[in-house]
Amino acid sequence: MTDLAPSPIMVSLVQAAAQLPVLLLALPAGAIADLMDRRRLLILTNLLMLVASAILAMVAAVGNVEPAELLLLTTLLAVGAALNGPAWAASVPLTVPRRSLAQALVLNSVGFNIARAIGPAIGGLILAVSGATAAFAANAASFAFVALVVGIFLTFPRKQATNNVPPEPFQSAMRIGLAYALAEPIIRSTLVRSVAFFGCASAIWALLPLYVRQVLGFSSASFGLMMGVIGAGAVFGGLMMPALNRLFPRNNLIFLAGAACGVSLVPLAIVPSAETAYPALFVFGIGWIVGASNLQATVQLAAAPWVRARALALYQAIFNGAMGLGAILWGWLGDYAGLKGTILAAGLAGCAIALLTRAIQLPAEIDDPSASAITDPPALVIAEEMAPLLHSSRHRLRAAISYHIDSSDAPAFLVAMADVRLSRYRDGAVGWALSRDVSNPMHWVETFLIRDWHELQRGMDRLNLADSEAVVRARSYHLGKEPPRVTLLLQEKSA
Repeated sequence: MTDLAPSPIMVSLVQAAAQLPVLLLALPAGAIADLMDRRRLLILTNLLMLVASAILAMVAAVGNVEPAELLLLTTLLAVGAALNGPAWAASVPLTVPRRSLAQALVLNSVGFNIARAIGPAIGGLILAVSGATAAFAANAASFAFVALVVGIFLTFPRKQATNNVPPEPFQSAMRIGLAYALAEPIIRSTLVRSVAFFGCASAIWALLPLYVRQVLGFSSASFGLMMGVIGAGAVFGGLMMPALNRLFPRNNLIFLAGAACGVSLVPLAIVPSAETAYPALFVFGIGWIVGASNLQATVQLAAAPWVRARALALYQAIFNGAMGLGAILWGWLGDYAGLKGTILAAGLAGCAIALLTRAIQLPAEIDDPSASAITDPPALVIAEEMAPLLHSSRHRLRAAISYHIDSSDAPAFLVAMADVRLSRYRDGAVGWALSRDVSNPMHWVETFLIRDWHELQRGMDRLNLADSEAVVRARSYHLGKEPPRVTLLLQEKSA
């Protein structure tokens, strides 16, 4: 694009085209990855990217590449990446025990981010030596190689389905994935921190090609070398990660990573030269890998296995959305404030936002969301005449749970029920409410909706240790020898 339309906004649109489809397809891609056979999905998505790259190579070979065509085919590549990403990322925890998961996730993230830096470096060298056709053809060959390796070597354990329950509907899977992320405090906080981190860091990815060409006056080969320096910084940061994780809690480490990325951009703007750029980009690579790997690892560790791909898809949506929209913002600003002024603004903003978002705390240790519940779900009594209607209809269900709470315990009970509320939403419920009987202040009723009987069965199968502990804490305030009374109501279609 620096050859076809060398303006900041057009070069930034390439970055946007590569990132925004992942934002738009996040939930569908995550749901597909959680529902579909992942090996087959990985093969199909790599074949899609192979086709897009091959078309790019053929168009470049006949010399008819236009800016619009470049953006369109870049977008098609990004669609393949959007569908591929959640399935690939969610597969990492299947390869190692949980005690080794954090470091495995770091290594996976290091690999991804090294590839993100070294790939353009190799592409820049091929472009300089052999032209665009060869670069696009090499990209196509890489996807063919991945599809072949996945097809021959990669195997995953079969998913355990809930007894006598059909597969989760696609739309319901998307809704529950979003609800889970919003109801899991660690994931929600991580997504907010990710917006802040990637939004400012996106400036260098979007503007570096033009910075190298226009500010430094260097070639595509030099751009590739500078991307390689970022990759080298990422490698070094990955090697330092075990020591850094011992020295700093996760919250402070992500703050330091954001500050390092921001500080590294300042000398690029103030003292633009090769001597300044190389060490600055090396520091940027360290900050980038430390921040990105810790953010993704936090989502991985906090997401239950049955919804992990959807949670990671939302993280990748934030990543690509912040990178894509950030690229548009920094490209637009570059047209008005110039490249050096824009990079300086991004660096200072990165430092300030890293400091501000440090207040959004992330825990140093994350409990295993796949740990089994300590209590069994309550047994449900179903009248014989209601069973056929319950199993065959698509009626919603409303659960009502009655508690008797001493008035002096009401404040503590409300605090405990806040965790129960999040637990219900994580497991698929909607429309949760807690009500108090006006005729009897000791009588409280928890109600929530479930889409149908099958969704209720899936929700009961999803219960984990955190869910059961939340329920046990709330029920500890219940008076009487009998447990809280559970009533399941079938909601008529006309209701």
